[in-house]
Amino acid sequence: MVRRTLLIVLSPLLLMQALWVKWRTPRLPEPMGERSGELGDGPLLRLLILGDSAAAGVGVSVQHEALSGQLTRLLEPHYRLQWRLLAKSGMTTTQTLAWVEQEAAQADVVLISLGVNDLLSPIGVRRWLTATEALIDGLLASSPGAKVLLTPLPPLGAFPRFAQPLAGVLTRREARFNQALMAFCQGRRACQLLPLQLPLTPEALASDGFHPSAASYRLWAECASRAIISLHRPS
Repeated sequence: MVRRTLLIVLSPLLLMQALWVKWRTPRLPEPMGERSGELGDGPLLRLLILGDSAAAGVGVSVQHEALSGQLTRLLEPHYRLQWRLLAKSGMTTTQTLAWVEQEAAQADVVLISLGVNDLLSPIGVRRWLTATEALIDGLLASSPGAKVLLTPLPPLGAFPRFAQPLAGVLTRREARFNQALMAFCQGRRACQLLPLQLPLTPEALASDGFHPSAASYRLWAECASRAIISLHRPS
């Protein structure tokens, strides 16, 4: 009750802070480049990259430097890779669920980057987790044998763009979201949470101080590629 009362008292300040950060943060475009393709020579692997602005590669100028470009290059020597990127800035988990239902994309591996826009909204952890479960159930209905790799939420409260008290609220929400996501993955054989912790140094962040840089996309791609190769060992 005390925590809820404190949040209500602080809410006008939190709203002002959030609006100030949004106003001061440059809106970067999604990078140019291919969003699907086939490459490599080996066992077939169908890869779907799904999610929000980070999945879309915001923070770099071309997909070659983004998550999709760097991950597909790392996988190319091991597979005949058929890949597709379904990602858009601002997407929440519920919005992505509706999008996937229209696309009905099939895959052997699905890499998901979602949750930041949910965390920055008033949605609660349970409602977000329900949407996450519905999304994964829909993906597995189209691709029953698929493995789903989920990306943990970044430590938003530690980002230089956010100051107190907003930073503290984001830190507590991020911890609850990630704890719920970890428990969810432990209960689903098809799901795996990536052990990803990207640095927050100036070199690791894009010019907006929020999205990953090319160097961080490289670290993310390396983490995801190790998980994929472990799940689908090339013969």
